[in-house]
Amino acid sequence: MPFLACLLAVDGALAIERDTYKEIRTRYEGLSFRLRIDLRSAGMAADPNVVSLDGVGHPSERSPILFGSLETVYLQRVTNVGGKRLGLTVYRSLEEANRLRASAIPGPTMSNPNFSGTVAAFAQQGSTGVVLELKAGKKDARGQMEEIEALLDRIFYVKSEATREDLENFVRRHSGWSISRLRASTGLPEDEIRALLKAAPPADPAD
Repeated sequence: MPFLACLLAVDGALAIERDTYKEIRTRYEGLSFRLRIDLRSAGMAADPNVVSLDGVGHPSERSPILFGSLETVYLQRVTNVGGKRLGLTVYRSLEEANRLRASAIPGPTMSNPNFSGTVAAFAQQGSTGVVLELKAGKKDARGQMEEIEALLDRIFYVKSEATREDLENFVRRHSGWSISRLRASTGLPEDEIRALLKAAPPADPAD
């Protein structure tokens, strides 16, 4: 078999099964979910947040957190980005997605050589990218479906709500926040938040 044909055959074996991809899009695209994890701003399409069964990776530790855990965000699109990878485009809300798409962005002209950078910077104001990296191959359609849903549930509260333990841990991790901000994020009563903060270690300056 010619070398290129070999490469194509291997790439095809590693791809996302077509019906699995369609089903994932049908189930999850265009819905809002509460985040389990922080998502950082992705400076480039090739530099997104990455989630696999091995863990979560971010574009850079210097990238700002765009969406924090417990925030509700909008999953605008699921994209097959090649190999065993799916890309997620996440906005703050449907309204934000519509606003950014409808806003006037400078067009590509000879006098605007930084057009692509302008678009990227504009999009970063309210959206970020996530890539799901799968281990299951195309011939294991059921395995791919289960793995994708497991990874989505690592990012969002897909099949459950935040537990009491999740909320309490959130308060402890963000002990530098105001009572009102913590109450808005967790829904916990102010007296319970105060009790948790009293027992919490000093806040991390990064928070």
